[in-house]
Amino acid sequence: MKNRLKFALAAVLLAFSVITQLYAQTATSFLFPENSHLDCYAWLQQNSFALKNGIADTTKFKLFFSKNGLEVQAVKPALGLIVKDGLKIENFKKMTVKWGVANYPEGANWDNGVHNEPLMVYVFFGDKLYSSDSWFIPNSPPFIGFYLGKNDKIGGIHTGRHFTTGGRYICIANPPQGEEITSVIDLAAEFKKAFGDTIPMPTYISGISIESDTSDLASGSLSSAFVKSIEISN
Repeated sequence: MKNRLKFALAAVLLAFSVITQLYAQTATSFLFPENSHLDCYAWLQQNSFALKNGIADTTKFKLFFSKNGLEVQAVKPALGLIVKDGLKIENFKKMTVKWGVANYPEGANWDNGVHNEPLMVYVFFGDKLYSSDSWFIPNSPPFIGFYLGKNDKIGGIHTGRHFTTGGRYICIANPPQGEEITSVIDLAAEFKKAFGDTIPMPTYISGISIESDTSDLASGSLSSAFVKSIEISN
């Protein structure tokens, strides 16, 4: 009897272990160091993050690590991207982001037609390309940009000047300045709300990127935001 009980207990523990491992394998996490002594630019490049547009220009942006993770400061009107592409994350359901805003840029508000924000996390879906609506901007897989806004309507879905077919932008939260929040985003549900039946739901995520954009604002509209981690899981 004792042997049978031991065997049953071992079987339960083994099953729990397998389930835990399977869950771990289906979560893809991007964790940013909280060590202010690290060279942020070198770390990002060593971890296959591409610095695009003006993000590497230190006269426009300051990038560094702190207790808040990765901090992105726009010191003059500019657009910058930190890109992680070449991914193939299948069986995804949700994205969890720990992030916040230290200083909102004055005047940024998608609801008012000012397409700027202190921090946006893009998720790119699949590999089928859709028009950028511009001959000088490359076409792109469908994407949603999730952003933090000071006064934007939470859940509001926007279309930008480009990528009008395959691109959407959604305000996730209006956190008070300096407060870290955790956003849990149902990617499949948001994709359906954003594109309806116009674009079939792709089977995998092909890339993510982090953006700060103050390019349309006055020179005094400084911005500072941070992201501690991004996790995509089932």
